Amino acid sequence: MSLGGYTLSFPIWVEFGNGKSDRAGEIIDAKGWESALIVTDQGIREAGILDGIEASLEAEGVEYDVYDDVEPNPTVSMVSDAVDVLNAGGHDVVVAVGGGSVIDTAKCATLMTTNSGELSDYEVNTPDDVTAGNIENHTHPLITVPTTAGTGSEVDYWAVITSEERQFKMAIGQPPLYPDGPYLGAEISLVDPELTASLPPRQTAATGFDAFSHALENHVAAGAPELVKPYTRHVMELVPEYLPDAYETGDMEAREQLLFGSHMAGFCENFAGFGAIHSLAEVTGGMYPEIPHGEAIAVFTPPVMRYNLEKHPARYANVADAMGLDISGLSDVEAARAGVEAVEELIDEVDLPSSLSELGVDEDDLSEIAEKSLDTIEIHDNPRGADASDLLEVARDAY
Repeated sequence: MSLGGYTLSFPIWVEFGNGKSDRAGEIIDAKGWESALIVTDQGIREAGILDGIEASLEAEGVEYDVYDDVEPNPTVSMVSDAVDVLNAGGHDVVVAVGGGSVIDTAKCATLMTTNSGELSDYEVNTPDDVTAGNIENHTHPLITVPTTAGTGSEVDYWAVITSEERQFKMAIGQPPLYPDGPYLGAEISLVDPELTASLPPRQTAATGFDAFSHALENHVAAGAPELVKPYTRHVMELVPEYLPDAYETGDMEAREQLLFGSHMAGFCENFAGFGAIHSLAEVTGGMYPEIPHGEAIAVFTPPVMRYNLEKHPARYANVADAMGLDISGLSDVEAARAGVEAVEELIDEVDLPSSLSELGVDEDDLSEIAEKSLDTIEIHDNPRGADASDLLEVARDAY
């Protein structure tokens, strides 16, 4: 079997380990930057998670301001507000401290500081959009410091921002299209497991399962390069092993393993696509912004697996094997179905929702969710083709 060709570009400096976030001031000083804007949310600030980072900036004489008005499922207006604060302060670098919502907001703020037009000009809906090169200028310098083990946004080239007018989550992004080319993302990422210690159980569960879903969809995606599969397989091993303990006890070893898995999945997102799980979940989140992304992901994962395995049972049998199931003697279809059951058991074990009705979604909205999902970039990499009627059946299964 031919492995095919691929292009690998990963221009982000990454430091992983307990206490790494305390290096922010030292690194900023080494880069010759004198002023920073910390982008975060109020929960992070109130929890004291910024304390060590602020102390490191002060120790190096780095001036800084804090923008803490990011909320879950960030919007275009939040990005615009962050841009205004960044420009008004004339800051040399942005330091994003938070989960995916914070990091995505910061990414897009750094994008719009150095590139013209509207944020929607950089929306990606088709594979051709990815290589269109709409991001012409390097983004403003960005350091990402994740505080959840879920999105992997600290090291990927993507952001998801809701258009309030359309009630639609826009995928914004671009990898480097040539050596040293502009991209959406960080210049430096400090990945510190200690910062996840105060994450509440429900968020631990939702973000941890999101990391699992990233690896799952990257692993089975249409055209997924062989390069990512050892990594995605490892994440699918890690999450079922460590998520229940992190959820139930907050054990720091479990949290460290989860953050490593999330971080590894974030790397893989740059080189493999997603699928119908993320298409449906993101559309649902755009229409119902109060629904946490990871909870929508949990609801759609088993139904999408059931739909896809009918055409690609071997790929999903591999998922079951990665999760540690004994699939010896089983056909690919039997093993794949066992994998779906194992995923459902994991969802149940960490008390995540298992239906759209449980999330408060109106059954009358299922058709619109299915239709809008066809406008997402993720649907193009689903391993099995799907039209609106197919996605409606999946949504009904999820309901």
